[in-house]
Formats: sequence, structure tokens, C-alpha cells
Amino acid sequence: MENGKQRRLDFICMTGFMIVFASLLMILLMPRVYAWEERKRVLYISSYNENFPSVPEQIDGIRNVLEPEGVHLDLEYMDTKRFYTEESIQLFHDTLKYKMENLPPYDAILVGDDNALQFVLDYQEELFHTIPVVFLGVNDVNRAELAEEDEYITGIIEEMSIRDNIELGIKLNPAADKIVAIFDDTLTGLGDRKQFYQYEDDFRDLQFKGINTSLYTFKELEQILEEIKEDTIVLYMSMYTDSTGASLTIPEAVNMLKEHTKVPILRAAVGGVGEGILGGKMVSYQEAGRQAADIILKVFNGTPVSTISVVQESPNYYIFDYEVLQKYNIDEKILPENSTVINRKVSFFDTNKQLVFNVSVVLGFLCVLITVLAYDNIRRRKMEKELQESHEELTQTFEELTASEEELRAQYDTIQEHADEIEVLNQKYGIAIESTESAVWEYDIEKKEFYISKHFLRGIHSSMCDRESIDNIFCTLFDEKGKRKVLKEYQRYKEGKTDKINIQLPIYDENFNRRWILVRGKEVDNRGDNKILNGILLEITKMKEQEEYIEHLARHDYLTNLPNRLTFMDKLHKDLSLGIPGAILLLDIDNFKSINDTMGHIYGDKILQEIADRLSGLVDDKLFVSRFGGDEFLILLSGISKYEDVESYVLNMTKLFDGPFVLEKKENYIQFSIGITCFPFDSSDIDQLIINVDTAMYHVKRNGKNNYMFYCNQMQDEVKNKAEIEGILRAAIKEDGFELAYQPQVNVGSAEIEGFEALLRLKHYQLSPDKFIEIAEETGLIKEMGRWVTTEVIRQIADWRDKGYELKPVAINFSSKQLRDDEYVDFLDKTLQFYKVPPHFIEIEFTESILLENNSDTARFIQSFKKLGIRLALDDFGTGYSSLNYLTFIPVDKIKLDKSLCEKFLGMDNIKAMNSLIALVHSLHLVITAEGIEDIEQYERLKAGGCDYIQGYLFSKPLKKEEVEKIYNCNFTNKIRH
Repeated sequence: MENGKQRRLDFICMTGFMIVFASLLMILLMPRVYAWEERKRVLYISSYNENFPSVPEQIDGIRNVLEPEGVHLDLEYMDTKRFYTEESIQLFHDTLKYKMENLPPYDAILVGDDNALQFVLDYQEELFHTIPVVFLGVNDVNRAELAEEDEYITGIIEEMSIRDNIELGIKLNPAADKIVAIFDDTLTGLGDRKQFYQYEDDFRDLQFKGINTSLYTFKELEQILEEIKEDTIVLYMSMYTDSTGASLTIPEAVNMLKEHTKVPILRAAVGGVGEGILGGKMVSYQEAGRQAADIILKVFNGTPVSTISVVQESPNYYIFDYEVLQKYNIDEKILPENSTVINRKVSFFDTNKQLVFNVSVVLGFLCVLITVLAYDNIRRRKMEKELQESHEELTQTFEELTASEEELRAQYDTIQEHADEIEVLNQKYGIAIESTESAVWEYDIEKKEFYISKHFLRGIHSSMCDRESIDNIFCTLFDEKGKRKVLKEYQRYKEGKTDKINIQLPIYDENFNRRWILVRGKEVDNRGDNKILNGILLEITKMKEQEEYIEHLARHDYLTNLPNRLTFMDKLHKDLSLGIPGAILLLDIDNFKSINDTMGHIYGDKILQEIADRLSGLVDDKLFVSRFGGDEFLILLSGISKYEDVESYVLNMTKLFDGPFVLEKKENYIQFSIGITCFPFDSSDIDQLIINVDTAMYHVKRNGKNNYMFYCNQMQDEVKNKAEIEGILRAAIKEDGFELAYQPQVNVGSAEIEGFEALLRLKHYQLSPDKFIEIAEETGLIKEMGRWVTTEVIRQIADWRDKGYELKPVAINFSSKQLRDDEYVDFLDKTLQFYKVPPHFIEIEFTESILLENNSDTARFIQSFKKLGIRLALDDFGTGYSSLNYLTFIPVDKIKLDKSLCEKFLGMDNIKAMNSLIALVHSLHLVITAEGIEDIEQYERLKAGGCDYIQGYLFSKPLKKEEVEKIYNCNFTNKIRH
């Protein structure tokens, strides 16, 4: 009977095994079911080519995720490490566009590294409109954040483990007091350099230096590398190009570093380890590829791209070259845990671990199987004997067991229900604690024992137990400042000043990394007289890092990483409150707008970054550099009271910019206008000091730029005078405070008035145009004033016409600053049409300076005037630059000789020069007007030389419109004879 039961039990077990095996087999053989109906297509665009070290690993990671899901993957390579010109980018664009137009559409785009991401941003509307884009391997955080603003773009930032590698370098070379990063001016190199310098404040014991390979030839670079001493940590980041445009592959760069340095080289990116580089903590490009592909699958399964945040922390790992470790006598024991060491000499066992392991497992399994079978045979024989002997006894007790079975089953069911409830509660509790990075803690005040959840301690310090003495907790996790903070908070709680413990603290894990925790708790009495503190602990490291990052952003300029205006003001306020003398320098780049206009704002931003780097090199305990905004930089000199010392700093500063800034193979020479104010001599008020330094800089700008000036009270008087005149002009615009005077232009041959020049005057102030026109240009009021003059002149011409006067042209002066009034020509046309005045009765006068303001805008305005039918005159001829050259290409109708030129050349000794000038103008089929003519001798000489028109006090001063009507048709022949 017992044998029958055993056979049934064996049959049941075998049947169960077959069912489980069949189920697993069905699952494995079941065709895959996708969340999408059709096979998806993904395009991967790499910045480089398939031979670049990171690219194959990225592709492997991507394929490991996408291929099992049946996703079709296409690959395109930009090859920008070898070809990165506008022509190569355009060629890649054209090729890709052709392919995309002739292939089925893609459901998502993967882009590898910075250049590919920039390509997608540049051509998103044209090629990738509404297609989800996921990037990886991007070093430039600013570019990644810009891309994230697009609802169709997300990805993974390649954050090089700069901090970890610096800490590793300190660990390997404790005596080092300098760290040198090697980078270049490629997009990748710019991102590398920004990440490197952002840790400078965190390692104040190290002097941070950078070797920009794009500033030297590779020959010069070899000499620089030879000079690196053993007190220096070297971090190789990027080294692709030199100042000549020549390029190196990573193996070539590694070979140069290996041959010309005497210290181990750390590396934060793939490539070089195993070829002469020591190693370091670097990005796992395969894991980055997997993560990027996982994001693609999320998008395919319906998750909107806009809800997927950019991954800020890239997957990194440690790797080292065993041969380099041996070369520099570096003990493997000091390497970080879980480090990978390559090129190690291995034994037969190490080489064939899997084979040895497999054989051992098989032999072990056979031994165990033999033992189990022997034991089972003995057990069966013994069991059969015991079963036979106990059969009668079991038969006797069967009835007793049957009687109590129902009672026991009822008790068992009750216990099982409670056990299930407890298990569910424990699971919920564990999930809640672990998912929130929190832990429960308990402190026995009497025993001074501290208990904390195991899972939390495992992530902080593996050597600690879940129950430790409070002294060991303090010693292991806290520094002295943290310990005092805990004790102070506990004392406040004990004194009743707070009803619970609530404190944020820094702790240090076993790798000496600082982490932040929030501790909350209170006292309970659940064991008689023994007081117990219970509470919860939350890790808030990420939150604190975000706070620190936000604080950094709030106090630093996003583009140059220099302190911003707020930080500058705080430091200035501190110096003033402590009575420390000093000086403020305001640096404004001369003609920076032309760089932005010609080369683009991105190029201009790079220039600003280079300028910031050079200025940062001057920083010491007395000099503080910040960015004021735009193209302006504020510099604070502290503890300096002599003007000579300030001037010495300024001269050193200007020497920095003697050499050009070379960007994209173009030399840029930068000049500054520098305003200086000293405190407390000029003022002790912050706002006034800023006004002073701005005023001084403004005077440099007005006096030729590329210089420096110290503030003086006279400057402030000029500023006040300017402000008063500006107020007068604004009031005149609002309250009809302007009027026009008209000066006749007389035909030299007939002595008749041929036209007028309209001159702007203030009704209620004796201010000459020389004083208020310049201020109107500086403040932008010239636009409104110019339109008022235009309207008034056209209205007056129409009024004279309606009164029966013959129409005569009137000249209007046009300022170079009016070029910014893009709609002026349209306004002029509409005003002429409104008053029904033909365009050729308006003459626009402009000086040669307008041609230096903005060539494209000037040409556009001149062509628009000519197209409309407006007459053009070049005013003040002879006072500007290259006047004769202008006459060959400017489409003007008239030349007006400046008064100073007339006075100089109308003397008998110079009359031939004047006659030659008149003949030259006539040879260009232009007419000529002489200005400022006041006596009859000048008139006679101009007439003899063939001058066309005369304007000056000889015939009439500027007149009001009512007085003009009295001489409108006057002939001045009689006046000339007398």
C-alpha cells in the first residue's frame, strides 16, 4: 500500500514537471507580439565614422535592444573628425535628404554626439519635422538643454566623470598640486573644457590649467608636454586638431602623449586605454546605446517625447591598463572597487576559467548524484522496514488523528490568514521604504545604540551593521561640524524648543563622497523607563545638488561661467562695508556688433568665452572678474588705493588682447573701451559707482574707443547736460516744440532760388543742432524727429503749392542712425502720396559717415530712395574718408562742398584745386553746391569755376516759412551787383 502511494507521488511530481516544462517551451516558442502593428524604422546618425572608438559600442548597445523587438535600424556617418566644413555638412545633408525622400519614412531618429545633434537642430524643420529624436554622447550641456526645449527631442547627456577622475588622480598622486586638462576647440572639446573648469572651486588645493591643442602646432605641443612635472595630474579629454588645422586620430594622440610625458595619463572618454593611457572613469557607450534605444521603445509604446526628461547621469565605469600600472608602480589595491584591468598576464586557470568551471560543475554534479542515489537506496530500505513496523501503530492512531483533524485545520486556517496579512504589510512597508530612498531609525538613549535599516547602510558604508554605537556612527559618517550640528539639534529638542528633530546633514560614504540626509524623529516611551528615539531618514543628495546647481546658475553667467552682476555687487558691497579701497573697471568690446552681424551670434558667443578665459587668467586675491551683460565685463580691484597700481593692472589687461583670437581659422583682433572709477574717492554708493564707471566708459567710446579713462566730476556734468537735453527733446516731440527754418539754394548762373534746405530748430530753447542732434542719435529719438521733419517738409511743399507757388525741391538731412528705421522709406512714400507731392521735389542729404555705419542697410536705403524717385545729395563733402572714392559708386545726384573746404580752397593760391574739384564732379555727371558762402569774392570765384549752386549768408540766412514766402521767387542779381 505504501509503495503504491510512493508511486502516485512520483507520478504527480513528474506530471507537474512536464506541465511546467511545456509551459516554458510554449512561452519561448510563442511568436513575439509587438505593441505596434508594423515594423518600425529607426535612423542612427553618428557624428563620426564606424572606426571611431565610441561608435561601434553605441551601435552594439542600440542593436541589443532594438533587434529583439524587430525594429529596422539604418546607419549614417557624418565623419566630422576628418571632414567638418560647411561643404562637407551640405554634402551630408544633400545625400541624407535624397535617401529620406526615396526610402520609407523613419519612425524615430537616434543621434550620436554633439555634431549630429547640431545637424538635427539645424535641419529639423526640413528633414526631421515631428519625428521623435533621441540623442546620446552629447558633451555640451547647453546644447542638450536647448534641444530638450523641443517637444520632439530628448536623450542622454554624456557627462564625463571629471570629479571622479580628479579624485582618482589625487589618490594616485597625493603630492600633486596641479591638474592639467588636454582639450581642443572642437564642439566636443568645448563641452569637455566647460565640464573640466566647473569643478575648479571644488578642488581649491589644485591649480587648474588647460592645454588647448587648437592654439599650438603639434610640434609645439610636444615641447609643452615634455615640461609637465611629476607634481601634475594629467587628464586627456580631446586632442583632435592643432592651430594649423592638422588632425590626429586617438591612437596617434595617445602615442604622442606616451612619448612626451613622464606622468600617467588619466582618460575620461573611450580610446587609448591599452595603448599607453593609464585609464580612469569613462563613459560606457554600449550602456548609453541601450538606454537611448530603451527611450525609443517607450516612444513607440505611446509615451510622448515631451514627457521623457533628458538623462543627466551617463553610465560610467573604471578601466585601467595593467602594464601602465606596473610602469608607474601603482598598487592595484588603491584602485576603486569593481575596476576593470586589461593587459594583465593571466594563468591557464584565468584563461580557461569557464572550461575549468564547467568541468568542475559536471564532476561535482556526478559526485552529488552518486551520493544522493546511494543515500536514497539506504533510506528506502530502512523506510520500508520502519513502515512495516509502524503500520499497526499508525492504524491505531489514525482514528484519533481523524477526530482532531477538523479542529487543527480550523486553527491552521486562522493562523495562515494572519500570516498572509502580516506578509502583505511587510512587503508594502519594505517597498515604501526602499522606493523613497528612506530608512527607519531607532536610538536607545540609555544604551547609546543606533539602529537603522540594512538596505540604507549597504548603500552608504558596507562595513557598518544595522545596529551600531552612536560614537561609531559619528566617527564613520560625520565630520566634526556635522556632529556638532546633530548634538545642537538634539539639545534643542530636549529643552523643548522644538517638538521634533528635523535636520539636514552631510554624511560621507566609504568612498569619501559627500551625501545629504534629512533626519526626522521624536521620543517615545514604549519600554517603561527606557526612552527611545524613533524616526525616519531620507536621502536628499540629488535635491541638495540641484539647489547648489541653481545657486551656481543664479550667481554665474551661463555663457562664460564667470560670476554675474549679482555676485559682483555682493563682493563690492562687502568691500565697501569693510572700508577696503579699490577700483571698478567696466570693459566694453569695441565694434562687437560687427562680429555678430558678419559671423553670427554663435561665433560671437565663442569670442566672448575666449575673452572670459583670458580675463580669468588675471584673477588673483586682488582682482575679481565678472560678466556685466552683453559684451561688457566688470572687474573689481580690491585693496588698491593708488592710481598707478590701477593703471598697472589695466596695462597688463590690455596686453592680453595684443594677440588675435583664432576661431574657425579666422583671426579676430579685440579692442576694449575701459571706464574706471575708484572708491571711496569717487563715491561709496554702489549705484553711483556703477553710474560713474559707465560714464567713464562712455567717454572713451566718444573719444575714439580702444582706450581707458578714470572717472572725474566733469564727466558727470556732461552726463547731466545730456540728460537735460534729452528731456528737452522728449518734451518737444510731445508738445510740438520743433520748427523748421529754410535756407535758399541759389543758382549761380541765374541768381534765382532753385530750392531750400530744411533745418531743424527748437522753438523755446537756444540750442544749436550741433548740440542736440548728436544726443537725439544716441538716445534713438532721431527716428521720431526725422519722421516729424519729413512730414512737416512735405506738408509745407503742399501748402506752398496750394498757395500758387511754383514747386521747388527741399532738402532733408538724413542721419546714419535713421538706417535703423526700417519702415522710413515706406513712411516717406505714403506721406508723399497723402499730400500728392511728386518724389523728385524731396532731396535726401546724408554725410559720408553713413557709408561706414552698415554697408548692407545703407545700400538698401539708397536703392529704395532711388527706386522711389527721391533725389540724393552727399553733404559735407571733403570732411570724411576717401571722399573721391565714394563718388565712383554712390548713386547721388548732387555734391555739397563743406564750408571748411570752401574757405580753404577759395583763396587765390588754392583756386585751381577748387576748379579741378568742380570739374571732377561735373565729369561724373553730378551737380555741385557750395555751402557757407558769405562774401561776393567767394561767389565770383565759384561762378568762374562753374559751380552750380550756392547756399550761405551771402544771399539769406535760414528763414521761417512765413519769411520764405517773401523771397520765394526772388532774383538776387541786384544784390550781387551791389
